[in-house]
Amino acid sequence: MVGLLAGLVAGLLLFGAGGYFAGRATAPGAGGPSAPVPGGALGVFERNQVAVNQPDFAGTGLTALAEGWLPYLSTCSRSGSPGGPKLNGGEKVRVRCTLDGMSAIFVEYESLAERDKARVKALGQAVDARTLTPGVAPAAERATPSGRTTGNYLEYAYRLTEGGTTRTVSGMWWDDARTPVAGYLLAYWKEGLGEKWEPMRDLWSRYA
Repeated sequence: MVGLLAGLVAGLLLFGAGGYFAGRATAPGAGGPSAPVPGGALGVFERNQVAVNQPDFAGTGLTALAEGWLPYLSTCSRSGSPGGPKLNGGEKVRVRCTLDGMSAIFVEYESLAERDKARVKALGQAVDARTLTPGVAPAAERATPSGRTTGNYLEYAYRLTEGGTTRTVSGMWWDDARTPVAGYLLAYWKEGLGEKWEPMRDLWSRYA
């Protein structure tokens, strides 16, 4: 009787273990995160952001300039819409978004002359940046990493007082030499970038 019981217990243990592993091998996968997307393909979130952001750029000359940024921008608003950004002199359309704690702004101007007038102001602030934000790169004419546009690139900085507190703002400007458009990134130099240009340059190198 003892031997019979021992054999029965051993059989149950063997069957249980075998059934467990057989079940693991044949059970359908549990619901969870979707499989990684192939290299270079946009994920679900990024595709959704493109769909959400495109209407703010529709019908403007900003399409090529903003194309690489669309999957990663958030809270975009367009001039003329409720709560949207106000136009400065010489501007036709302004779209303001956020990106990783920075402001990303895209502007279509009334003419190339108006766009260049805005760039001259930024060029003056590029001189100040040598003192305010050490390591600033010199202004240059260059193609964007994607090759979608070629134009002027410059880094600049200025002091901004809000609520009695004065902070340094760093900016990055790029434009398309052929059309009256420009884009720029803005971030607080210390609180947003840790007093380094590399984070902003990295984003520009990925999406511009």
